[in-house]
Amino acid sequence: MPTELQQKALNNMLKGLQSLGCSYIVLDNDGGDYKYGDAFATKKHKGKHPYGVLRSYYWPFVHKMKPGDTVKVPIGSFTMDEIQGGLVAKMSMEWGTGSFVTTRHIEEKVIEVLRVF
Repeated sequence: MPTELQQKALNNMLKGLQSLGCSYIVLDNDGGDYKYGDAFATKKHKGKHPYGVLRSYYWPFVHKMKPGDTVKVPIGSFTMDEIQGGLVAKMSMEWGTGSFVTTRHIEEKVIEVLRVF
């Protein structure tokens, strides 16, 4: 438990940080915390689609691919950018960067995937 003098010094320090426009979180030895500002506020990105919907759409098309296989993934109700971006991110994570090639077939409304290795 901080002494009265220590608490006064802490309060002065916190007021000084606030006057400088700083955001902070200070934890004392007793487990007390002092927060100021919104720099540490969690901001969730609100995507166009609920989390996991896009992946659950495209992943069944490609998850069993072996090196040398090609698959055409229809874009469905998504955009070309969404499908291709999701595919590239997930396949890079699963198989490694450079292990596949994708191309767009705008007329057919599909993304073609070739697994290289």
